[in-house]
Amino acid sequence: MSRTAEFMLITPATAQQWLLNNINNRNKRGWWVTAIAQMIKRGEWIATHQGIAFDKSGVLIDGQHRLEAIVESGIPVEMLVVKGLPIDAFMVLDNGVKRSMSDLTGISNRTSEVCRLLARLVYSGSVNSAEQCLSIYNSGAGEICDNLVEYCGKAIKVYSSAAMKTAAVCMIMDGYNAQYIKDVYANLCHQKFNDLPNAAQVLIRQVNDHKINPSEKSDVLARGLKVFNPAYANVTRLTISDAERSAANEYCRNVIRSAIAKSQDPRASS
Repeated sequence: MSRTAEFMLITPATAQQWLLNNINNRNKRGWWVTAIAQMIKRGEWIATHQGIAFDKSGVLIDGQHRLEAIVESGIPVEMLVVKGLPIDAFMVLDNGVKRSMSDLTGISNRTSEVCRLLARLVYSGSVNSAEQCLSIYNSGAGEICDNLVEYCGKAIKVYSSAAMKTAAVCMIMDGYNAQYIKDVYANLCHQKFNDLPNAAQVLIRQVNDHKINPSEKSDVLARGLKVFNPAYANVTRLTISDAERSAANEYCRNVIRSAIAKSQDPRASS
């Protein structure tokens, strides 16, 4: 097979046929297939140099997830198709350093992680588009997060996590006392225990006693929404139910969706 490279409109039927020649690729990651398929359905797919590749024997060596996504979406997509590569070319594919969302958007890492978390909530699933993160940033969340990070000037596990910053950002966007929230956040990060309201002191005790799993973002988010709320300042217990975890996700989702809608409404600036 001679070596060729051309952009082609790949139909679901063609994608299905090409997948029959998928032999040496990685195990399929269903979540990634669905994420790409959703991007295609939303009209966000953009043809780039990354596409489909076959070796000189006709075996698919790159692009299985893209082809699976075309099948799942049921929508034809234009992609670059390369044929005739050396048989051992698959050994060096995808070995480069992956670009982070911060690299793709130009947003700082500490704000980018908040935009990613909010994008997951707003766009229901894995974030696969820099445009999605930028829409979150431009809703006002990015500027508020940048200001929060600058005001505090310190990062510390759990207290400056994406979930905690997200709770602070959404509450500020929803009209809560911004100075109160920024002070609580900064005092948490600097461990100024005596300057914190009771709820935040309880949070510190829970972290120190290993009663909080930092990887459970919904739980940390729900705790943050209470810690930053003046109405909970004097509570001596900080318990979170499953319903409150779900409600926390829904609250942040609604705050950001409303902000995005306002930012895209031409009447909002008139």
